[in-house]
This record gives sequence, structure tokens and C-alpha cells, in this order.
Amino acid sequence: MKTSIKKPKNLATPGKPMSQDEFVSLIKEAEEGEFISEKEFDERFKKWRSEKKK
Repeated sequence: MKTSIKKPKNLATPGKPMSQDEFVSLIKEAEEGEFISEKEFDERFKKWRSEKKK
């Protein structure tokens, strides 16, 4: 997963509404990300968890 170099916008700040265009662009950006199945997620999580216990 790549992260942008620009300073992230704090979306949790109350009182600063987001425009419709900003909202739509955030949704489109998220949809372009990597998706995995639930089964693959469970396998990765179990592997990660077993490595952390050591």
C-alpha cells in the first residue's frame, strides 16, 4: 500500500464539513486499493498473530 507524501487531512475535526467532491474522491481512492478475501485475511491474521507470540 502506498501512502501519499502530502500532509493528511484530519477528517475527525468537528465543525469542518467536507464537500461532496472531496467525499466522492475519498471513496474512489479507497476503491482503487488492494482487496483480499475474508479467507485470505484470516490466514494472514493467524500468521501475523503466531509471529507476534514468539
